[in-house]
Amino acid sequence: MINAVLIANRGEIACRIIRTAHRLGIRTVVVYSEVDTHSLAVQMADESYLIGPSSASESYLNIPKILAVAKSTKVEAIHPGYGFLSESPNFAKACREAGFIFIGPSLENLKKMGSKSKAKAIARKLGIPVIPGYEGNEMDLSERADQIGYPLMIKAVMGGGGKGIRRVNSKAEFQAALEACKREASAAFSNGEILIEKHIPNARHIEVQIFGDSYRNVVHLFERDCSLQRHHQKIIEEAPSSLPPEIKQKLYDAALKLSHTIHYEGAGTVEFLVDTAGHFYFMEMNTRLQVEHPVTEAITGIDLVEWQFRVASQEKLPLSQHEISSSGYALEARLYAEDPNNNFKPVTGDIWIHNLPKDVRIETGLHTQDTVTSYYDSLLAKLIVSGSTRAEILYRACLALENWNILGLQTNASFLKSLLQNKNIIENHIDIGFIDSHYDKLTLLCEVPKEVYVAASLIQILTQQLEEPTPWNDNHKWHLEGFSPLFFEWTCRGNVQTVSLTFSPKGWIIDSSECIEATLLENTLFLPTFSTPFWKKKDEISLVYHGETYFLKPHTNPMAHPSKEHEKAHLKAPLTGKVSLIFVSEGQLVQESQPLLILEAMKMEHLISAPNRGIIKQLFYHVGDVVKEGADVIDIQAQETLHDIPENR
Repeated sequence: MINAVLIANRGEIACRIIRTAHRLGIRTVVVYSEVDTHSLAVQMADESYLIGPSSASESYLNIPKILAVAKSTKVEAIHPGYGFLSESPNFAKACREAGFIFIGPSLENLKKMGSKSKAKAIARKLGIPVIPGYEGNEMDLSERADQIGYPLMIKAVMGGGGKGIRRVNSKAEFQAALEACKREASAAFSNGEILIEKHIPNARHIEVQIFGDSYRNVVHLFERDCSLQRHHQKIIEEAPSSLPPEIKQKLYDAALKLSHTIHYEGAGTVEFLVDTAGHFYFMEMNTRLQVEHPVTEAITGIDLVEWQFRVASQEKLPLSQHEISSSGYALEARLYAEDPNNNFKPVTGDIWIHNLPKDVRIETGLHTQDTVTSYYDSLLAKLIVSGSTRAEILYRACLALENWNILGLQTNASFLKSLLQNKNIIENHIDIGFIDSHYDKLTLLCEVPKEVYVAASLIQILTQQLEEPTPWNDNHKWHLEGFSPLFFEWTCRGNVQTVSLTFSPKGWIIDSSECIEATLLENTLFLPTFSTPFWKKKDEISLVYHGETYFLKPHTNPMAHPSKEHEKAHLKAPLTGKVSLIFVSEGQLVQESQPLLILEAMKMEHLISAPNRGIIKQLFYHVGDVVKEGADVIDIQAQETLHDIPENR
C-alpha cells in the first residue's frame, strides 16, 4: 500500500480523499493557493504547502510547483481528484517521469479516452452506437453543422463538468457559441478543440461506473441517472436508474467492452444518452473519479477512493464482477452558491453553515463559517442520501435540505427541494432538458410571509441594543422617539414591505395590533410561535423561516430619474469575476443586445450586452482586471440623447 500521497486538488474532493487515506494509514500532503490558506483541506491534511496565487493557472494547474512539493515531501503518489489536472496526459506523464505514482488511468488510457473525439472513434470501431456528429477540421464545422441540422451541441473535446458546452438552436447562433466554447475550453482545460453533435431530444443521461486494474481485470459497478442538469452540469444524480434491465445490461456490456479493449486501469465512467425509444448512444468516457461517485458507494458499499489507492499500489481489484451487488437506492444533490431565479448566476461572499442535517452523508470543503470566491467552481457541498425505495430517498433528501440551514449567501437549496417535490420527478418522467423546459414553474417564488419581515425588524432592533449605537440613516426609515413606532422598510425577493414595531412593557406591538415577546440568544431569534437562526452583515439580514432562507435588505427609495440630457446606462457587474474580453471601445456606437464584454467567474463565461442603443462613454476596466459584483463596468449614453451620430462611427 502507498505510504504517502500528495493531493493536487482542493475543496470537498480533497477532504474526501484525505478521509480515506487516513483510514488506510496513508500520510497526506495538500497543496493550496493563497485564497485557500485557511481551507478545511489544509487543516485536515498531515502537511500543507502554498504553491501560488489564487488563480488556478498559477496554483492548481502549475505542474512544476506541484511536483516540487511532491519531491520535497517524499510522497510516493499524487492523487489529482477531479477537474484541474485529473485528465491531463501531460500531468500524468510528468508525475511518472518524476518517479511518482499517478493515481488514475495509464497515460495511454488518458490519451485515448480523455479526448471525446478519439474515444468516439474507438467506440465506433467496436460497434458501440455513437451520437452523430463531427470531430474534424475546425474550418469545416459550420458546414458540417448545416448538414447535421439544428438544434445541435457544441462541446469541448477535452474535459467535462459543463465547461465548454453550448446548445445551438439556429445557424445565426453558431459562430458566437463556437467562440464562447473555445474560450471556456481553453481556460478550463488548456485546450480549445471543439466538436459538434446532433441534439438528442428528451434523452436521459446514464453513466456506468467501471473500475480496472493493471492485471486487465475490469468490472462495472452499475449505473447512475444524471439527467437533472442545469447549464449542462449535473445537480442531482441517483442510482439505480429506472431503465429496463435489458437496456441496463446493454450499457454494462458496452462500457466493459470499451474498457477491456483499452486495458483500462483505475476509476472511470462511461457516459451514454438513452432516448425515449430505448436507443443508447456513447458520449464520452471520464477518466477519473466522478463528483457523483458517492451514489455508487451508497448502493454497493464500496469505497471507490480506497480502490483507487489499492489499484495504484499494484493490487488486484478487491472484488470480481459476480461478487459486486447493488442494494437499495441513493441520491446526491449538489449544493451550489448560485441564484436559481437569475439563471443560476454564481454568487460569492461569506457563508455560514448554521446546521447540518443528521443521518445523511455530507461532502464539503467548507468550514462552518467560510468565504466563497470567484476563483473556482461554485459547488459548496454534496448531500447524499440512501434508502430502500426511491420514494424514501426523495423524502429523505427533501427533509435534509429543510434542516440544512445556510445563511449569508444565496444557494440553490430551495430549488433542489422544488425539484425533488415536482410531480414529474416523483414519477420519474425526466430527461436532460427537464429543468430548461420547467424553469419558470421550478423557480416560481412564493410570497414572503410577513413573519419574515417582522423577524428581520426585531433582529435589527435587538442586535443594535447589543452594539454601539449607530442609528440608520434617513433612507432606512427608522426613528425612535420614546414609545413611538419604529418603522422598517425591507426588500426581499423583489418585494418591499414596511413593518412598524412599538415597544410596550408587555413586548413589541406589530403594526399597532399583535403584541409579542422576543428574545435574542446568540444568532437565533426566539418568538412565541417559532425561532429563526439568522446572520446579520451590516444592515443586511439572512434568516431561516420554516426551512426556507430569506435575504432582506433595507429598502432605499430610488433617486429621482436624471434628465434625459444626461442619461447614461450604468452597467454593473452581475457577479465578481475577471474581465476576459472587451468587444467595444470608448466612443463607439453600439446597438441594443450587442455584446460588450465577458466576465469569467467560477470557470464559466458571463456576457454583458448593451441594454439599448447608445455610445460607449467610459470603460472602467481592462482585460485581466478583477471586478467586484455591483461595480460599474461601462457607461453608455442612451439612444434618446444621441443626435446626428453616423451609423458607422
